[in-house]
Amino acid sequence: MVNGVYNITNNNDTNCVVSGRRGASDSYCYIDENGKEIDDIQGLMGRSYVTGDADATFEIQTTSLYFMDTVQVTDDTQVFFGLRQDSFDYSNDTSGRSGDILYDYSDNMYNGHVGIVHAITEDGNIYFNYSTATNINGGESDLGANCGYGGICGTPEQAAQADPEIVENLELGTKWMVFDDNVMFSLALFQMTKSDVMESVGDSYSTLGTLNTGENQIRGIEVGLIGDINDQLSLQFSAASMSSEVLDSYNEDNIGRVLSNFADNSVYLQLRYQLTKDFAFGGDYSYQSEMYGGQPDTAAGYDSTTNKYSIVVPDYQVINLFANYNVNDKMTLRLNIGNALDTEYWTAAYRSGSFMYLGDGRSTRLTVNYQF
Repeated sequence: MVNGVYNITNNNDTNCVVSGRRGASDSYCYIDENGKEIDDIQGLMGRSYVTGDADATFEIQTTSLYFMDTVQVTDDTQVFFGLRQDSFDYSNDTSGRSGDILYDYSDNMYNGHVGIVHAITEDGNIYFNYSTATNINGGESDLGANCGYGGICGTPEQAAQADPEIVENLELGTKWMVFDDNVMFSLALFQMTKSDVMESVGDSYSTLGTLNTGENQIRGIEVGLIGDINDQLSLQFSAASMSSEVLDSYNEDNIGRVLSNFADNSVYLQLRYQLTKDFAFGGDYSYQSEMYGGQPDTAAGYDSTTNKYSIVVPDYQVINLFANYNVNDKMTLRLNIGNALDTEYWTAAYRSGSFMYLGDGRSTRLTVNYQF
């Protein structure tokens, strides 16, 4: 994969002076000296674009081998297990502030899972599962060697020496068929621990990484319902409550803090009503609790003078609506209204807190499916 950039030219004159990292400079402001929005905000800068140079050529080839099986130990108990081996060749030819750097290395990874399911009755069981996963020090494919933004960290030699990040997952749960076997109820306790986390150090634009200095953990509980309430009405419901914690870091001040852009609580509910044989409608509701911004995969930003997290992403609720109509055996119409109440919400914060990522506004989409 070849990644590049666009060269952008601002053709219009600037209209204000702002302060920044290098002092005061000419800039563009969409609010005038009276605090009112100017006319033609979209054309303020008069931007034009041309294709620039490539800054990263990313390639990874992977060969995998896996084995899994399920063994019936007794009439009520099953044991399942599996092993997986991945061999990869990684290459990332980058160009950035530090010049041209080629990252090129190979490695092998081994993962597996093992668990047990025990039927308590014909309608319910209890299970336990342990599994692992690994993440290589490859960075995001479109970010080159800028590890401060999620690219590959460190020098080529350092990157090749780094161990992969290890994820361990423990889950204890139960599933039951209720309401005359029309609805499935599930409950699970889980813990995910990510160790050997590779962290970036220095300022926000640093290209230096540490070798496997971080460790994070998430613990939580999740409950779910899915099925038919009656012949016309069906539902899907899930709710989770979690807690996150940085267990280890090159920066000792991070230890004990929560992960950045991580929501502790979430809820999802969908209802669907089959009014007639050919027409159904419904909607879904989602909720996410507040989060705290910061550097990805590490502790949220913290203000030691106020003893509070410095970047807060507010909680939000969103409602979506939909309807399906079967015109005939070959044609189906589907109407989707996203964010029906046009709620203003944010999905995450940039690590410096200078801006947040705005969620989708209200949208309407009509889809026609025709089978030839």
